[in-house]
Amino acid sequence: MKEVNYPELMRILSRPRPAGSRAERDTVEALLGWLQEHGLPQRLQPFTLYPYFFICTGLWMIAAHSLLAAAVWLRWGWTTSLISACAVLGGLVDTAFDIPLVTWPGRRRGQNMLVEFEPEKPARQLVISAHYDSKTELFDHHTRAFFVRNLRIGILLALILGMLAPLEGSLDAAWAGPVHFFSILLTQPLLFLAWGLGLNLSMGRLRREHSQGAVDNGAACAILLGLAQRMAEAGPRLQHTRLTLALFGGEEVNMQGSRAFARSLDRQLPVSALNLEIMAQDGEYVTREQDGMALRLLPTDAGLNQAIARAVKKVSGQAPRPAGPINSDGYSFMRTGIPVTTLGTYDRQQQSHGFHLPGDNLARVRMDRLPEAVKILGEFIQEFDKP
Repeated sequence: MKEVNYPELMRILSRPRPAGSRAERDTVEALLGWLQEHGLPQRLQPFTLYPYFFICTGLWMIAAHSLLAAAVWLRWGWTTSLISACAVLGGLVDTAFDIPLVTWPGRRRGQNMLVEFEPEKPARQLVISAHYDSKTELFDHHTRAFFVRNLRIGILLALILGMLAPLEGSLDAAWAGPVHFFSILLTQPLLFLAWGLGLNLSMGRLRREHSQGAVDNGAACAILLGLAQRMAEAGPRLQHTRLTLALFGGEEVNMQGSRAFARSLDRQLPVSALNLEIMAQDGEYVTREQDGMALRLLPTDAGLNQAIARAVKKVSGQAPRPAGPINSDGYSFMRTGIPVTTLGTYDRQQQSHGFHLPGDNLARVRMDRLPEAVKILGEFIQEFDKP
C-alpha cells in the first residue's frame, strides 16, 4: 500500500477556515483534488449553511438582554415581558429547533464530503465522521464553558424579570419599590452572563491571530482520508457493512452539516456512527460519555464505546479513558436516534485548553498518531463488519 502523505494533508488542514469563508471553500477544493488524485470515490452533499450563526446569536444576546435591563430600570411594565420573551427565544429557537429566527443573515450553500464503500449485500451502515471547518473564539474553551453551564440561570433570570415587571405596576408604593430594587439587582448577573457569552460567540473573528484548526478538527479529517486510501487499496474488504466516511461542514456553527446529513440518511438498514474530534495529540485516547448541547446532554452508545476501546487497546496497547461531555457532530446522530460515540485524544501539557484559539496549530499534532488512528479504525471496522 502506498504511504499517505500526512504532512501534505495537514498543510491543507492547518489554516483558519471559518464556516462560509473563502478559506473554507479553498479547503474543500483542495481535499476534493486530493481524493480525485488518489482515485477515491467521493460525492458532495449540499445543505443550507448559516455561516454567521453564533455571531448573530451573540449579538442578539447582548442587544436583547441589554434592552431588557433598560426596560426594567425604566419601568416599562408589560413591554418588559415581551422583551423578556424575545430575549429568551432568539438563539434558543435557532439552536434547539433549527429555525433561523435570528441567525438567517448570510445564508448560502454548504458542502459535506462523503467517501462511500458498499458491499454487494449490506446488512448495516456505519458512518465515521469529522468536521473540516474551524472557529476562533474570544475566550478560552473553559471560560466559554463557564458561561454555557450557567445558560439556564440566564434564561431563568430573564423570565423572572419578565414576570416581575407587570407585577410591579400592580403593587402599591410600599411593595413596588422593593420589587423594583430586586429586579435591578437581578439584571446585574444577567448582563454579565449575556455579555460574556455574547462577546465570546460574536467577536472571535476580530482577533489578530486565529485558530488553525489543526487538532480541532484537521487531524481527524486527515485520518479519515488516510483511512479512505487504505480501504481502497488494502481493505478491510467489507462483507456486511455500508461504510460512509463523512467530512462535515458547518460543525462550528451548531453542527449544521451533520444535522443535514443525519436527517437525509436512508434508515432501511440499521445505522451506527463514530465521530472523531480532537485527534493526534500526544496523550491518551478518550471516549466521550455524553454528547449534546448547552441545555441537553445524552449518553453515548455503550456498545460502540466498548468496541472502539478494544480497537484502541489492540493497536496502541492502552485502553482509552472515558471523558466528560462534548458538544460535537455526534449529537446530530443522537437527535435522530442513531447510536453514536466520539473518539478523541488528550494533550499532556495543554490538556483541554487552547481550542478555538491560536494554540490549536500544526505544532500540536503528532504525525505518528495519524497512521496509528487509521489502524485503530481499521480494527474497529473489521470487528463491526463481522456477521
